[in-house]
Amino acid sequence: MAACTCAGIMAAPPFGTYNAPVWSSMLLVLSFLSFFLWKKAPFGQGQGRGVNRFFNLKTGMVQPLNRIFFMKHDFHQRKQHRIAHAENQASKNEELSNQLYLKSTEMASVIPMGQPILVGHHSEKRDRNYRDKIHNTMGKSVAAGEKAVYYAEKAQTIQSNDAIFSDDPDALQKLEEKLKGLKDNQDFMKSANKLIRKGDKEGFLRLPKATAGMWDQLNVPGWWGKGFAGFSLTNNNANIKRVEQRILVLKNQEAKATVDINVNGVRILENREANRLQLFFDGKPAAEVIKQLKQHGFRWCRSEVAWQRHISNNALYWGKLIAESVSASTNA
Repeated sequence: MAACTCAGIMAAPPFGTYNAPVWSSMLLVLSFLSFFLWKKAPFGQGQGRGVNRFFNLKTGMVQPLNRIFFMKHDFHQRKQHRIAHAENQASKNEELSNQLYLKSTEMASVIPMGQPILVGHHSEKRDRNYRDKIHNTMGKSVAAGEKAVYYAEKAQTIQSNDAIFSDDPDALQKLEEKLKGLKDNQDFMKSANKLIRKGDKEGFLRLPKATAGMWDQLNVPGWWGKGFAGFSLTNNNANIKRVEQRILVLKNQEAKATVDINVNGVRILENREANRLQLFFDGKPAAEVIKQLKQHGFRWCRSEVAWQRHISNNALYWGKLIAESVSASTNA
């Protein structure tokens, strides 16, 4: 009913038909109605929140925010969005830099070559201000150019980043493949060192990945002696243990039940799809609560309408502790 009323208002005759006071009053009523619908409209997905709706002035209808913001659950899609955003910013700033450069050169072209500032002349102040504008415009052009380079490098960095993130749905498979490669390297280095100590070149060349050039290189003594250095094996073994621990954590997360509890009016949800622990408040938390959230790694996510951080036992511990500290008055 409210949506129909708003639609009727928006479909009314143009501004010239009404006098200014009547039109202003109608806009004020419409603003209050929009705010009321935004606060009271039921929150989708059964989360019991009233802040993921907005009033569309063009259609006169209440629409969910999910239609505006991307739900950031798809790891690969999120990565592509970050790359596209960085590339867009690089292109935008490069174009801006060129425009400002052309503008500054055009401004400077009206001053004859070698023309000094006429000190004491009535034009001195105006001339100095104009030259300052040229200088500032060129400075803005340089700053925009540097920003374009920064975003171009950022896009390239994101694209070439081969780190395995826990958000990645294929993280477990990738970690297991990485673990196999690390173990193969460990076995190869151990076998190679044994054969180098024996001087068995034929046995060395039968090893996978072994080459004659590698044999010659490993037989050149370093400060640690011949073969692979002891610290290389130690570091690789540490990486094996680290990857094994990550695999164990991911498997444990998949095995245990999803946390979805309500503590003191605050909903605590383990969003496995997004790999985030999310805290949903009935309204904006008190300043002290927000301070605690930020201190312990929680960040406000507008698209999820929640305070969140990566899932971990530490995140759950602090999420519960912060929720328990919230009183009915601060959570209002």
